[in-house]
Amino acid sequence: MKRKFSGKFVLGVSVLSLLLGSALTFAFVALKLLSSSSAPLNSVTEAYQNIMQNYYQPVKSQQLVNGAIQGMLDTLDDPYSQLLTSQNQTDFDESISGKISGIGATIEQNGDQIQIVSAMPHSPAAKAGLKARDQIQKINQHSTKKMTVRKASQLTRGKQGTKVVLTIKRQDRTFTKTLRRAPIQVATVHGELTKQNSQVGQVTITQFSEKTATELKREIQKLQRKGARKLVIDVRNNPGGVMDQAIAAASLFVPNGKAIMTITDRAGEQKTYRAAAKYLGGTKIKLPTVVLVDGGSASAAEIFAAALHESAQIPLVGEKTYGKGVVQTVNSLGAKSEMKITTAKWLTPKKHWINHRGIEPTDLVKYPAYMNLTAFKSQKTLTAGANDADIQRAQKVLKALDYSLSVTGTLDATTVQVLRDFQSKQKITVNGKLDLATRQALTQALVKKAQAQDPMLQKAQEILTAK
Repeated sequence: MKRKFSGKFVLGVSVLSLLLGSALTFAFVALKLLSSSSAPLNSVTEAYQNIMQNYYQPVKSQQLVNGAIQGMLDTLDDPYSQLLTSQNQTDFDESISGKISGIGATIEQNGDQIQIVSAMPHSPAAKAGLKARDQIQKINQHSTKKMTVRKASQLTRGKQGTKVVLTIKRQDRTFTKTLRRAPIQVATVHGELTKQNSQVGQVTITQFSEKTATELKREIQKLQRKGARKLVIDVRNNPGGVMDQAIAAASLFVPNGKAIMTITDRAGEQKTYRAAAKYLGGTKIKLPTVVLVDGGSASAAEIFAAALHESAQIPLVGEKTYGKGVVQTVNSLGAKSEMKITTAKWLTPKKHWINHRGIEPTDLVKYPAYMNLTAFKSQKTLTAGANDADIQRAQKVLKALDYSLSVTGTLDATTVQVLRDFQSKQKITVNGKLDLATRQALTQALVKKAQAQDPMLQKAQEILTAK
């Protein structure tokens, strides 16, 4: 039984797996078929039957089958070969397709509340009249106070056509809205003209899903109509995705006939993929371009970056990439599970295997030291006189934000006053304490500073200015 991703090459670095159940008949027949065709599996069948018949408590059949499959995968010692079941299968399918079933609203944390940033046109959120800065106080009776954005997003998603009830606070008015979840196409490409130079378009690719190459083509053409004459393509923190989309996207920049990547299977046979007119109607982007990369640029993002650099002489700016040089194929194991296993390795146009090595940028530009600060570890409120690792982290963030104080790890009088000043500027409760809202505000302020003072983007623009 094949599903939509069966046989498709997939490249990415983060999918988790759980073990959940299916039907007894399917599981038993599957094991019998396997055992009849392969003698070594007789012991697996015997173990399965023994447990089902003799274990002192009832056991779900699919739990044993999934455990056996997971055990086989574990022996490979390969983090990319995984059993996908239940929610993890759904999450994986959504990440590859770029489609979710939800309400179509972008949300963020504001203090200890969840706030709407924007509603996608024609989405359930837009049709319900939700607006930017609306606070979501409850999702189906679940209070969002101190809820993470990830958890809130999970609660708003669900089966197409099902209802989700939101309690909304807009200024001084509180009301409820009932929305029906609908398919949402999540954009993986975003573009804008840079503030420093209106002739430079910055295009960010967050991952390679099923429509990414087309999105990239359209976004670049839109920026060209707005006056872009040069491009910065940003694949930093891009974990990868669908291989054919990375190839099609690279073909926009690589001359036809030149190599984009080569696949090598277990027998050593190779297949080289080349830029060609068949991709995206033969469209070619001939603007001066720079690609931004970092340690979060992985697999499909590395294919894209390596192809542009080695076959189109486009410079790479940033830090060394992740280094994932293997390819996975996804196959169905029935209606409720899939198995993703590594089936080949891939090489750059110059036949380099970057697995565990990564790609070195042509222009090394490191992130500012403050971007390496570790995240806050707890949510507890710390008051004057407390000594804690989170206080030390807060002091380091405040120093990076140009506040004057010493990093001691103690919430001393100076730190209390600096926190009060920071809280006042952020328009959150002014109490001089390190609480959850203050931790979130510190994190957001640091991210905004990093975005405003992006040394990699600045270097890219210097390179483009010289062209």
